[in-house]
Amino acid sequence: MHQNIDDLTDRFEKSLFVLSKTLGPELIRRTQTDLTPSQVFMLYFIRQENQCNVSKLAEKMEVAPSAITVMLDRLENHGFVHRVRDKGDRRVVIAELTTAGEERLNQVVGVQKQIEQYCLAQLDVNELESFVHTLESLASIARMMEPQEVIGSKWIGLSNTEDK
Repeated sequence: MHQNIDDLTDRFEKSLFVLSKTLGPELIRRTQTDLTPSQVFMLYFIRQENQCNVSKLAEKMEVAPSAITVMLDRLENHGFVHRVRDKGDRRVVIAELTTAGEERLNQVVGVQKQIEQYCLAQLDVNELESFVHTLESLASIARMMEPQEVIGSKWIGLSNTEDK
């Protein structure tokens, strides 16, 4: 018999919360890097974009541009980023990673990957393969989902089915 979708959703939410907290921002704090989780995210996003203007960083991090300026000041003081003016529009400030910023980000990402691999290695190889496949499927569903179409809809979930 299938468990009720509400029960499974509760278990999923609790597990996801623990995982995102333990392997996300909390991990950065616990590994005692001299970077905050927000700074790591900013460095990661700048690297992803190669160069990134302050407005785009503010939008991605969902904060005011003035908050980005303060964060960039700190990262620049540590030598992890430098700022340049856009050649086409001098009002636009672009942040770029320095070699030191790239090295520090690689260090933090490497530690995170090492800890994730440790956790995953505790699972049986078949269980791990199934888990990753299911997680990839869920990520694909979430990426394609339109929240407004789901909210208030009358979709049929596991709570409406029973295995007899």
